[in-house]
Amino acid sequence: MKNLKQKEAECPHCHAKQVEPEGAISTNCRACGRYFKLGNVREQRANRTPKATREIICIKCGAPNLVASAALSTQCIRCLHYLELGDKIVKGTQTAKLFAYDNVIFEEGCSFRGMEATGRRIEVRGNVFSKLRAVSEIIAVEGSQLSGELHAPLIRVERGAKVKVQTLECGTLLVGGELEISGLLDASEIVLSSGVHFIGKLQLPDLKLKVEADAKISLDTITCSELVVEGRVELSSALFAEKVTVLAGGFLMASRICAARIEVSPGGFLQGQIEKYVPKELPVETPSPVEAA
Repeated sequence: MKNLKQKEAECPHCHAKQVEPEGAISTNCRACGRYFKLGNVREQRANRTPKATREIICIKCGAPNLVASAALSTQCIRCLHYLELGDKIVKGTQTAKLFAYDNVIFEEGCSFRGMEATGRRIEVRGNVFSKLRAVSEIIAVEGSQLSGELHAPLIRVERGAKVKVQTLECGTLLVGGELEISGLLDASEIVLSSGVHFIGKLQLPDLKLKVEADAKISLDTITCSELVVEGRVELSSALFAEKVTVLAGGFLMASRICAARIEVSPGGFLQGQIEKYVPKELPVETPSPVEAA
């Protein structure tokens, strides 16, 4: 017969001690006969590591639901709507509106023309013509083609990707491929990577703009908060910025440079007429579409 592990228990009524199986929940005192609960099971439950959870907002009624992080589905506690969790992989041709609580991946070779797609993180490997909204980031990888609108805290256009959108709203925009914006561009920070060729106008007074080494930028005007140049920037008109930094190997040329502070490192090049800086000054020209290729 298998021997069960045992543990000493003390009666809370008469304080007599006796031996009980380790997994027992309750017992009767052999001395006074009174019933009492054992504390070991409660202690074991209290010492268990809590499961990781996350909050899911119901798409139907808006109620918050606390679910296990590894859960693939749940039911809304308010409206009982079925909530499908987990990543969504898009293959072939699809035209329906898409919503995901987790990641959305548009596979290579797919064609998605739905009205809108929403997810935590969206990765585009195929062809997408839609309005995309992501909680964390949108990535267009090499070989992808993307049109429509983009809204996310972080947007990355990798080398070899072709993106042509009407609206782009983000916190940080990282560009290494081809990008054309025909309408609204709203970003706090833009980094143009090596190999990018950027054409058009850029007028965002609060923007931090960095042009990395080997990137070539040809613009009419730039209006930003801070400009860091490691590559080549040529402006046919003016530059308006609170701070301009040209690092070693960087090249900046403009007809007018209106900046509160200018720093040029050894090996950097700057050419242009330096004028008095006026905070938030905007060029009088009508803004034109921004393109990068």
